[in-house]
Order: sequence, then structure tokens, then C-alpha cells
Amino acid sequence: MIFIGRTKTVVVLGGIFLSILSKQMSVQAFMTIANRHLASQCTGTLLHAESQAEYGKSLEMPSTYVTCGQCGSSYALKKEDLGGGTGRRLECSVCGHAWFQSQNRIMELGDNFEMVELPERDMKRIQMNIEEGKSPKFVGAMKLYVGNIAFGCTEEDLWDTFEKVGSVGEVSLVRDDQGRNRGFAFITMRDTADGEKAMAELDGLELNGRALSVRESNN
Repeated sequence: MIFIGRTKTVVVLGGIFLSILSKQMSVQAFMTIANRHLASQCTGTLLHAESQAEYGKSLEMPSTYVTCGQCGSSYALKKEDLGGGTGRRLECSVCGHAWFQSQNRIMELGDNFEMVELPERDMKRIQMNIEEGKSPKFVGAMKLYVGNIAFGCTEEDLWDTFEKVGSVGEVSLVRDDQGRNRGFAFITMRDTADGEKAMAELDGLELNGRALSVRESNN
């Protein structure tokens, strides 16, 4: 989508959202990534649109990306997608924030990180924050430490369990270098009342053969 202002052209980013995750950790929604067909009809310049639209599909996902400074959403992008000049004005399709993206400020994905599809629940969280007038980066009001987790538990198991007592903002199941569950996690509830309810109702709950230990996090 192209927005033509009085003096500048704004390329709106959007499309298929992904997450950047550490290969050693399981932390959802570090940032969002999207790739989209980009073109400028007003200048007659094609920003390698056909290639950019196929990132993560028929073409390998690039190791470079740009990030919205307001909501933290990021977009898979190569320098050549910004055209032949020094950069281009972009607009985030998640929160509407616009900025000038220079070619020399495109970021490189670290060796210990990879791009994977963003869970739908994280996208809903961002949209909910915007609708409620909160910061798009808002995760929750109370962070909980959850211990004695069965080694076979997944993030989905924990999310489903805690969602029964309130709205969950984030689940971070800590893993070792081989990706194995280390037996504890940090879970953030969107509301303080839901966090207190989770401690009252889920502390001692048996999940996959082990009794959970739930308390407010010191971290």
C-alpha cells in the first residue's frame, strides 16, 4: 500500500507476521516481522517487489530487517527494497507510526536468532493494546515465576492452563542450549487481579504429573 502525501511517499509495511526467537530460549514475541509486496507507482520505481513478497516462501528469508520504534514490530527487508536513494519513508501497518528508514540503519539478524511465524495470540495482544490505548509493547501488569514444571510441558500447555484464570500476556519457558525445558518459566498476566488469582488457584496445581509452584517474580 502506498500513501502519497504532499511532499513524501509513504510505503506501508504489512503482511505475514513472524517472530525473532533466540535458538537457546523460548521467548514469544521478541518482535514481529512482516514481508509484503512493495512498489511505488508515483515514482515508477519497483522496490524489488516481486522478490520481497516471496521472502520466507519461494525465496529464502533475508537476515536483515527494520523495526518500528513505537510498537517494536519488525519487517524482513533488504537494502535494495528501499530503492536507489539513501532510504525511504515507511509506515508500520500494526500501529500506524511512520519514519524515514535509511539504508545504513537496516539491522542484521544475530547468529543465535531465527525468524519463525508469530503466534496469532501475540498479534491479538498488540491489537488489543492499541484498542485499549496502551503502549503496543505492553505485555502485562504482573509477572509470575512458575517452577517445578514437568520437562515435557510446552509453552502452549502453560498458556492454556493460565488462560483459564485470566488474560495472559506472555509465556517464557526457559530452555538450555539444547532447547530442553529447564523446569521453570516466567508468565505475565495482563491484569494484576488475574496475576493474584493465578497464584491463589494454580500454585500446587498438578500439570503433567508435577505440582506447579507459582509466585510473583522478583525478576
